[in-house]
Order: sequence, then structure tokens, then C-alpha cells
Amino acid sequence: MLDLSGKVAVITGAGSGIGRGIALALARAGADIAASDIDLESARETAELVRALGRQALAERVDVRDGDALRMLANSTVRKLGRLDICVANAGIGRFGSVLTLPLEEWQAVVDINLTGVFLTVQACGREMVRLGNGGRVLVMSSLAAEVASPRWAAYNATKAAVRHATRSWAFDLAPFGITVNAIGPGWVDTPLLDQIPGRSGDRADFAQMVPLGRVADAERDIGALAVWLASDAASYVTGGYHVIDGGLHDGGAASVAAVALRELAAQHRGDDLLAALEQREAELRGQSA
Repeated sequence: MLDLSGKVAVITGAGSGIGRGIALALARAGADIAASDIDLESARETAELVRALGRQALAERVDVRDGDALRMLANSTVRKLGRLDICVANAGIGRFGSVLTLPLEEWQAVVDINLTGVFLTVQACGREMVRLGNGGRVLVMSSLAAEVASPRWAAYNATKAAVRHATRSWAFDLAPFGITVNAIGPGWVDTPLLDQIPGRSGDRADFAQMVPLGRVADAERDIGALAVWLASDAASYVTGGYHVIDGGLHDGGAASVAAVALRELAAQHRGDDLLAALEQREAELRGQSA
């Protein structure tokens, strides 16, 4: 297991979903956590879960649109936990609507939180890391939506694409100080955001059908594990990257239908019987295309 003992992480949007999953994954690897969220109670719940794992934790209410609050978060983390090694700029929202109907205030809210809020988070934590002189790791939460457009998703698509590319510039800015910057691009993750997706019921099985690996991601086990690696010494030479973690969703497309059929065969057969069933299916497909 990768070891983050002695490290301290600031995480925005840590009260639920991916933010909480990353907080718990980093804590299991040995890091202490400053959990911030617009909802203080949810941040406190995450902090309690971290403490239950034997790590130190803070809980702070922070609106990522407030640069002063973020600077205070970075400063208080160092004052109370002794250092700041990892910054996870995770806080984000989803608002959906056509260009013909989406209210300006909703567009602006997405931009203010998903883009400007990430910038302010990276700036506040980056300045504190430079001041301390110990290097660091910055993780920016982008999305598969950064490169896959969808109807009524323009605000979300645009902001996630923006932070994906800003990550590359920030990596240049911070590299001289031993700080790496990487973006994470999740596909479908089992979080409350799935319940907000337009035109879908929120049924996880419905989303899983689209994923070649046959399931949605788990915030801690999957996204958190990637975050632990990017925050560790094992990734010390990795910076400016956009790390897709989507179970094959991006390139799945029509292939997801085939993946469903193959999973059904794998559930029904084992060993040589499975190989024979695969060969039979291939022969049938070749016959259909002849």
C-alpha cells in the first residue's frame, strides 16, 4: 500500500461524494485531513470518519468562491496540523439546461464554483506550499465531461474542460517549487450527482449498463485510490496530466452493448466452456456480417 504518513491534505467539497471518498482514501494511506465544505455538518461527518481511521482531521465551512476563506483554510491547516502537502480542489456543482433556456445565474454559479473556485483553491494552497518550501501535490477534479459533450450540459462541460487545461498551465507554474499538478477525469461515480443527471432515473444499474467494466465507480475505492497514487512519492514525476478513470466509458459507446453480452457469457460459463462460448459467439457474428 502507498504510504502518505506524515502528510496533510486540504480537500474542498469533502462533505460527500468524491471529496469524502478521497478524504477517506488519503486517511487510510496515513494522511491527516482538513475537510472543507459549504455544508459544515457534512464536513464534520467526514472529519469524524477520518478520526475513526486513526488520523487527525479538521472540519471547516468554506465557500470556494471566497478567496479569503480559502487562504484562511490553508493557513489554519498549517497552524493546526503542522503542514500542507496535498491540495484536492474538488468542490463542484451541476446545473443543466439548453443554451436557449439556462438562466444566466445558473451558468454563472457553475463557472464561479467549478472554475473560479478551483483556481482560488489552487492559488491559496499553492502559495502556502511555496511558502513552506516542501513541495507538494495538487489534484484538480475535472471530469470525463471535459471531452465528451452532452445536450444541456454546456456549463458543466465547459468548466470541467477549462480546469483540465488550466491544470497543464498550473503544472508549469508550480514545477519549479517541487509541486505537481494533475487533473482527475472520472466517468460515472456512485455519488448524489448521479441523481441530478437530466433524463435519467438515477438507477445505478442503468448507468452501469453503459460502462464496459459493468459498474459505476466507487468514490473511495476507485477515485480515492487514484488520488492516493497521484499524491504519493510514486507519482513524483507525473505532472500536468489528465487522468481518466471511467471503466472504459469514454471509448465504450456501442461497444458497451457487446460488453453486456460478454459479461452475460462470463456469468454463465467458466474455463474451457467460456472459451468455447466465446468462439461460438464470434462465429455467429462473422456469419451475420458475411
